[in-house]
Amino acid sequence: MRWIKEFSFLFLLLFCSSGSWAQCCTSGNPFISDAEQPALQSKILTASLAYRYSHSGVYFSEDGHFNELPFQEVAYSNYAELQLGYGVTNWLTVLSELGYFFNKTFETPGIDSYKGYGLGDAALYLKFNAYTNSRLRLSISPTIGMKFPVGVFDQEVDNVQLPISVQPSSGGYKYMANVFVSKGFGKIALAGFASYEYSQLIQSENFYYKYGDQWIGAIYFNYHIWKGLSLDLQFRNEYRAKSTRENNEIVEASGYDVVFLTPQLTYGFKHNWYLSAYTDIPLYKYYTGVQMSFGYAVSARLTKKIDFLALKARNQAKKINNKTM
Repeated sequence: MRWIKEFSFLFLLLFCSSGSWAQCCTSGNPFISDAEQPALQSKILTASLAYRYSHSGVYFSEDGHFNELPFQEVAYSNYAELQLGYGVTNWLTVLSELGYFFNKTFETPGIDSYKGYGLGDAALYLKFNAYTNSRLRLSISPTIGMKFPVGVFDQEVDNVQLPISVQPSSGGYKYMANVFVSKGFGKIALAGFASYEYSQLIQSENFYYKYGDQWIGAIYFNYHIWKGLSLDLQFRNEYRAKSTRENNEIVEASGYDVVFLTPQLTYGFKHNWYLSAYTDIPLYKYYTGVQMSFGYAVSARLTKKIDFLALKARNQAKKINNKTM
């Protein structure tokens, strides 16, 4: 069957690809904005593979560049993420994801670089179709879920302990809740997204650390340009509270407030294949203490959508046609 071949091809890409992309300032999987969509209808499966590269080389203190370091450090990473979604019913969608870092690298001139790699986190989400009005083209989809630190943590390379920022996995469970709201107006669609994430305390062989709570808010503008081509503009605010370590000591050089602009182009091919390309551009950055700030990130996502009810209807129609011939 054609959909089996296409689905197998999508999985094959995950293991054969050598390039992908991710943010490099915290451990665990990065936020990939294209994953935020309304709940799926019943018996619809989506499988997507995302590639992401990010690069940063600028330190910030509060909302300005920190230029007092005598050397130029660089952080960059290559990341892939496989995501599956299935509409169990018209009101419940199950989503899962698995991340893999080909590298999380931190380089300092004259010093050996730190390079983490391997599996990141796995995640499981339940997305609910709380409200849908086809006449108004309005939908509301809340989500709850958690991330599991299945990948590498406490990683050492050449007997050197890697810092927590380049560890592939989060090292602890993360709990998340969000809501996605979309409204259509002719060729234009507007959407809003709000998310909260709580990170569990990391207690490992080498780390006692808790990331601060994270809030994300985003506004999306979608415009259907021509046939299968559409343009998205996203304005996103990411806020993370300060981290803590032993004895509830606050890590002063942690926590940030960043606003991103994310333009995205998506093209729909035949047989429900979709290809998206997008980039994260920081518009405003504020950091407590002196920290390596977010730089640019470029991404691509390939998605396959399979409607099992439509496939069943087509197969039944073929059988009826064959009998009448």
